[in-house]
Amino acid sequence: MTKLLELLRSQVGYSAQGNGHTKFGQWYNNVEQDADYSDQPWCDMFLSWGARQLGYDDWFGQFAWTVRHAEWFKEQGAWGNRPTPGALVFYDWDGTGTISGIDHVGIVTKVMGSKIQTIEGNIDGGRVSIKVRGQNSVVGYGYPEKIKERVEQGKTISATKASAQQLVTTPPYDVSAQAVVASVAVAALAVGVMRARRRVRARILGGRPSARSRM
Repeated sequence: MTKLLELLRSQVGYSAQGNGHTKFGQWYNNVEQDADYSDQPWCDMFLSWGARQLGYDDWFGQFAWTVRHAEWFKEQGAWGNRPTPGALVFYDWDGTGTISGIDHVGIVTKVMGSKIQTIEGNIDGGRVSIKVRGQNSVVGYGYPEKIKERVEQGKTISATKASAQQLVTTPPYDVSAQAVVASVAVAALAVGVMRARRRVRARILGGRPSARSRM
């Protein structure tokens, strides 16, 4: 997650335009086409934008609505209440403590005792800012790293199965036309040698009395 945190940190100071338009909302129009997101609240789109730039979207998620993003982490078994760097932190300013009440999200960069340092978009009057906060308004944390581990484990298992299948279906020897011709020639030569040996043996035995005739 270090690369993602560095990318998001590089956006600190970015501000929405006077009409609320942001490059993050404009970009999100390519993710979903059900509405114009250009001037919509963009704290989650900011994080999703960063993940997509680095190809992390499979295990980070691509969301504009914080509630749905938190639900997705919970569905993925990657939801909890312990802050860690790289985790997404979901806030409810009204203090209900419920996922349905979530109205803001950031990403944790550092844990400092009971406080957390974060990078957040659409805060401080529509800016990207670094914040230090207590956890009273935190509903929970989403852990992209947990999903990443599962995704990578699944890819490893799939690759292993594919390799095993290839070993089963690939002939272990050369069955080319040249190999077949060579095999036939060697067999014919062996048969000829055996027949020649039999003729020589027959001639030798023909000039000797058999063991029975001497009895």
